[in-house]
Amino acid sequence: MSSHTDVTVDYNYLLAKQIGKGNGPTLEEIEALFPHVTQILKALEDLRRLGQLSFRELPYLEEMAEPIMEAAAHYRSHYEDIVVLGIGGSGLGPRCLHEALCYYRPIADQQTHPRFSVIDNVDPIVWQQLLEKVQIKKTLFIVISKSGRTVETLAAFSFFRDRLIRHLGQNSYQKNLVIITDPETGPLCEIAQKEKIVRFPIPPGLGGRYSVLSAVGLFPAACLGIDIAALLSGARQMDKRCQETDPWNNPAAMSGLLHYLMATQYKKTIRILMPYSEPLDTYTEWFCQLWGESLGKRYNLQGEEIAAGQTPVRTMGATDQHSQLQLYLEGPRDKMITFFTLRDGNGEMIPPSYQEYDDLNVLTGKTAQELLAIEYRATEQALRKTGIPSLTITLPQLDAASLGQLFQLAEIETVMAGELYNINPFDQPAVESIKKYIRGLLGMKGFEEFKKEIESSPKNERYII
Repeated sequence: MSSHTDVTVDYNYLLAKQIGKGNGPTLEEIEALFPHVTQILKALEDLRRLGQLSFRELPYLEEMAEPIMEAAAHYRSHYEDIVVLGIGGSGLGPRCLHEALCYYRPIADQQTHPRFSVIDNVDPIVWQQLLEKVQIKKTLFIVISKSGRTVETLAAFSFFRDRLIRHLGQNSYQKNLVIITDPETGPLCEIAQKEKIVRFPIPPGLGGRYSVLSAVGLFPAACLGIDIAALLSGARQMDKRCQETDPWNNPAAMSGLLHYLMATQYKKTIRILMPYSEPLDTYTEWFCQLWGESLGKRYNLQGEEIAAGQTPVRTMGATDQHSQLQLYLEGPRDKMITFFTLRDGNGEMIPPSYQEYDDLNVLTGKTAQELLAIEYRATEQALRKTGIPSLTITLPQLDAASLGQLFQLAEIETVMAGELYNINPFDQPAVESIKKYIRGLLGMKGFEEFKKEIESSPKNERYII
């Protein structure tokens, strides 16, 4: 039985006995996969002991947090703005932590912490707007790239470094920079060493989308006053639950198993993510990268073409009950829903108003949080009655410890699903192919053939209206 501080996974309305035969799995179908799941769990523990699952060790590296907190305390008191330059997991992780735990702070509380921005695209409008918003001398730029070679991040780094030099001089601008990258190789690592820029390492073997509980997420979070010790503690709490060898008691194993079953046997190839808490909106964006990039693979480990994966789609409850839900209930039966809810939450009381109207009178005395819970339960029930499968992940409250649990659950669940698909959940071959075309178009040595390929595929003006 889960404790009141646990993030929970409720899959009642994913089961055939609740949503109808043919719409979801039976208990027998689930248990038929248990021997395979148990083997996977044991194999993952073996890999972990060999140091090949570095993301699972992050919550236990408490010594990693100490220098991060010390440095962050300095920057938090000396800078008015914190700006992250990073793309993919290097931008989404920090942005998720900020929006979930800081963005909705009381205004008075926000004013005691630095403002926060993420530059995760090469949009000149956004770059210029940032320059107009901040005072360069009072801005800390955190440059994040695992390889140190990410084109978009290097472009933003070069642009804002130039502005720092203009305002602070060639010999002083470094104090407004922190670099988070590979500890030994890559241009950013070499620049940090050469110019004595403060840097934090990303552990070897740790992919960007699995890096939120490393310095990638922890340092920006600490700069914003987030309790990163609680974040790691929550992740440890979930990790220990996910070491259970009995799938019935392992939330990540069960969720990975169920989503694999729904995608492969029940053709639910679209996974809708629907939080009933606006601060979790960017969490679903972070999750979309994790789930889509990890599981969307053309080939399995034997080289057989399988086109694996589910397409993750972000929505928001209760907002999208008035738009997307129509499609989910009556459109193609290729979707399943993952709800995110809060067990506890504050909410202002709705006061009495126009009591002669029942539509208004029934709201009297309810809190906004209670109304949001009613919206969720109504949506869940409408889906169940229609035979649309749903699963609910509930957080005890919206705090660092709960978010740490949520991150660890998602990452382990993703790896479990990847093992069931028999694919590599840590690589991204299709994404790497795009990077080759970019480098070719930029004129980088060694990538000339990719530029030639593009130039040999001209578009016909006839088909441009």
